[in-house]
Amino acid sequence: MSMSTTGPKSMTGCGEATLTRDGCTCRVEVRSVNHRFFKLSLRAREGFSTLEARVDAVVRERLKRGSVQVTLDVSGRGAGGGRRIDRGQLETYLDDLADFCTSRGLNHPISVDPILSLPGIVTDGFPSQEAIQSHWPLVEATLLAALDAVDGMRASEGAAMAADLRNTCREIAGLASTIRERVPKVMEDHRRRLFERVSRVLAEHDAAIAPADVAREVALLADRSDIAEELVRLDSHIAQFTAILAADSPGRPLEFLTQELGREVNTIGSKSADVEIAHTVVELKARVERLKELVQNFE
Repeated sequence: MSMSTTGPKSMTGCGEATLTRDGCTCRVEVRSVNHRFFKLSLRAREGFSTLEARVDAVVRERLKRGSVQVTLDVSGRGAGGGRRIDRGQLETYLDDLADFCTSRGLNHPISVDPILSLPGIVTDGFPSQEAIQSHWPLVEATLLAALDAVDGMRASEGAAMAADLRNTCREIAGLASTIRERVPKVMEDHRRRLFERVSRVLAEHDAAIAPADVAREVALLADRSDIAEELVRLDSHIAQFTAILAADSPGRPLEFLTQELGREVNTIGSKSADVEIAHTVVELKARVERLKELVQNFE
């Protein structure tokens, strides 16, 4: 029995398979592309579209998200149906032709080949529903084989994307650490600049400022620009992101975490007035955008 591989997978993949049993050949091609939900479309010869519900159930067991197109073809002497000659219509054409030739004194044609191309002579015969349903075991086996090929492609691409995402998460964690280390220096630089500016002004008026006043002003700035909580949540989101990457069908949880990462980065940028931190925030936003682009491809 076909088995699905585990781990994160891309929504993009294709695969095909062909099996033959008892004079009947089945060919199935499966193509999957990105889609917010699961959507299946089946292309099959006349009559076999009645198997769509069964095909849908099998595919849903293997593919959780994506726009999936399944092309199904069943042929061979055991497939039923096929092209046939409408004997009644052919006899009517021949009788009309014989009457015409007799009335005009013409020789009767010795071949029916030219007549076979006339409308209604050769028609497509369709297999019965009983015959179609009897082919389901072959169709199912071929479909599962095609899904194995799709699954392998999706798993391979998913593993590559997961590696890229993990690397990007490490970069985000490193940038967040850079900001965390920068914060104390920002406060010290602000205290120094504030003290120098106020001291110059007060020196012109022969006055002095108490260190406690400067400390109070610095404390007010530190409170307004405190980003410790955002940095903690950023680290937490990165840890969750990395953990979820190992799960099956992580696409939607990762999309949510990416939104939360973007929100924390934007808040850090709006709270901080430091140029170096602002530059680092720009780098963080670029990494989060990278995450957003990739997670949209995950199942």
